[in-house]
Amino acid sequence: MRIGVIHHSLNSTGGGERVCLSLIKALKNKGFDVVLATTEKTEWDVVEKRLGCRVDVEEVSFLPFRLRMFGIYQRLLTGFLTPALKRSVDIIINTHGDMIFGFADITYMHYPVIALKYEKPEVYVKYRQNIFWRSYFAPYEVMQKTLLKMFLKNSLILTNSKYSARAIRKYLRRNSFIIYPPVDVEFFRTNLDKKENNLVLSVGRYTPEKRYELIPLIAKECKDAEFVVVGSVSLKAEPYYQKVKSLVEKYGCKNVKLLRNIPLEELKELYARASIYLHLMAGEHFGISVVEAMSAGCVPLVHRSGGPWLDIVDQGKYGFAYGNVKECCKKINELTKMDLSSMRKKIQKRSQDFSEEKFQEKVIKIIEDYLSLVS
Repeated sequence: MRIGVIHHSLNSTGGGERVCLSLIKALKNKGFDVVLATTEKTEWDVVEKRLGCRVDVEEVSFLPFRLRMFGIYQRLLTGFLTPALKRSVDIIINTHGDMIFGFADITYMHYPVIALKYEKPEVYVKYRQNIFWRSYFAPYEVMQKTLLKMFLKNSLILTNSKYSARAIRKYLRRNSFIIYPPVDVEFFRTNLDKKENNLVLSVGRYTPEKRYELIPLIAKECKDAEFVVVGSVSLKAEPYYQKVKSLVEKYGCKNVKLLRNIPLEELKELYARASIYLHLMAGEHFGISVVEAMSAGCVPLVHRSGGPWLDIVDQGKYGFAYGNVKECCKKINELTKMDLSSMRKKIQKRSQDFSEEKFQEKVIKIIEDYLSLVS
């Protein structure tokens, strides 16, 4: 049987791309013939370097080059490949995370983009920041509502968390099946004898939604803790990185270290040493870095919202949460003085629930059940 997988681009190498690659590997391991449809041709050397994964798959692309503008709109272009794709495959699976101009039998929706404008104020959404971004987003919102009526009506929807499932139900009036994204929990898994009780680690791209500008405010109230922020810095992200750096200098935070674009082995060593993993993003749809940290035995401290709170730490069962900066500081000061050794083992075990093997088992089961119903 031949299956088409649609994903606008694998070159951004984020969590959605991990989902797509893991799905393709799972399908091929089960003997399915797979064709990948993308907006831009995959730069496999880049994907392998950043995600440690390369798959041998037939690929058709809408563009022969990388288009570095109109991000949300170029995603829709992949849909124009679906009529031809449909003639050569048995079913189509859309993993790019939103609706496209074309029917997909199964859609893995990370979070409905049209729901972003309704997020709470503490959730950073660039499309509502000023009149330019609001104007930029407005046509896309109209398109998505049209696509919902045209193409999503008969698609089976999968999603990445309870948080996303609630948004899909509220704004799209559809139910969805929750399949947690695949996380490489084995790579960061480590013995727990290297932990430094005062080391607080945060990991993620240097972008405004990660809220790293709060780090200096927290660090100056937690003088016994050492804060390390690790993230990639793209050309577009450079101004934000400089903003965070200037705030660290302004507040004289000697206990903050900002690291950028470090090797994976260096990150692994930091996970091994860190005692607390601080996740500052509010309204995170899932939170792969939280699971990575837990696999290394770091105790997670997350914002009381989104997938990290609802799904990963299970509302306090496998970690801690805060609602504001003051509460965050208080909790860090408490945790650095606690013996967390017994909790670390529990947290490390919990991370196994989000492994790539678990993802592949669940997604293949759903695909096979779907095929048995439509065949």
